[in-house]
Amino acid sequence: MKSIYTYLILTGSLLCSILFHAKGQNDPKHDFMLAAQGHYGYIISHRNNMGHLVRGHIKGLEVYYSFRTDGSKSWQQQYKYPEMGVSFMHFDLANPDQLGTLECLYPFIDFKLNKQKRKNRLNMRVGIGLAYLTKPFDIKTNYKNNAIGSHLNGFVNMRLNYATMLTRSLRMDFGVGLSHASNGATKTPNLGLNMASTNLGFAYLIGNKEINYKKDSVPPSCKKSWNPSIIAVWGIKELEPPTGPKYMAFGLMVNVYKTLNQKNRIGGGVEMAYNNATKQVWEDDGVTDPAFADIVQAGVKVGYEFRVHRLSLPIDFGYYVFKKQAYNGNMFHRIGMRYMVNKHIIANVTLLTHWAKADYFEWGLGYQF
Repeated sequence: MKSIYTYLILTGSLLCSILFHAKGQNDPKHDFMLAAQGHYGYIISHRNNMGHLVRGHIKGLEVYYSFRTDGSKSWQQQYKYPEMGVSFMHFDLANPDQLGTLECLYPFIDFKLNKQKRKNRLNMRVGIGLAYLTKPFDIKTNYKNNAIGSHLNGFVNMRLNYATMLTRSLRMDFGVGLSHASNGATKTPNLGLNMASTNLGFAYLIGNKEINYKKDSVPPSCKKSWNPSIIAVWGIKELEPPTGPKYMAFGLMVNVYKTLNQKNRIGGGVEMAYNNATKQVWEDDGVTDPAFADIVQAGVKVGYEFRVHRLSLPIDFGYYVFKKQAYNGNMFHRIGMRYMVNKHIIANVTLLTHWAKADYFEWGLGYQF
């Protein structure tokens, strides 16, 4: 549970920081939107052994606050003046006995996919935050819930949204999206919940009806250089069966990224990890007191980062070149967030996975040279 609270603090800090940095000169107290939307969809049964949890269509209600950026910062111009805000979502999961409801709170960014000055717009929403599941797994009272073992979970929402202004103040939104909730194996079981849904709702603009968008006469230059960095991380995970002990894991990454432009970086790196859960797996296989070399693992990877101002969303694909325990296979992957606190200090919140199976949340600090 401690790891979930840490994830809450770091996630909220990272995303709220970029929200506050994005205000520009349009104070959201005088120019903001209040919105409400309904959702209708279903839980995706992505594993054969969780089909019993799907009892019907899910229904949801969402309310959110957002504000428009005006280009006061150059990155806002590069992303066509995105809209940013904070949302609360309530999902009735159509299974009150084994799942209950899902309450979600997350900051988001709406990226505009077409030209700025249009009555009808196509947007892509990306949001990351937290979700509270009212009926997680319980070995005595809810043992059939093999999807999620904790109340508090990480939450991701991605949505393609079509927005049209009905009046100067009233906007109608319609879209389709995917949502995911899981705890990153902090507490088992952790198959996670994947939900697909459609949404329909309205947003009301309070304050300035027109916004004075700023545009630099000369776009900011982008130095296409290689940027090495080192990041130290740690995490907590739980092995099956549920209610077992928790194990600490530690890792060290050395990354090198090539800046392509203001939005994209590609690169790769090497990393090492020591996971106490691996020691337990050895002991379960009959190997008593495994050596350090039996537990440590090292890998190489290629990576991509999508950048939004100080925030980046990394994706890694890697292969273990040194690994003696066959548990979890030889391939590893990573998704998550990194935030540049200043020119050199990196705050890291990422999820290490092996294909579609979460291993543990990694949080830590790094230094970019």
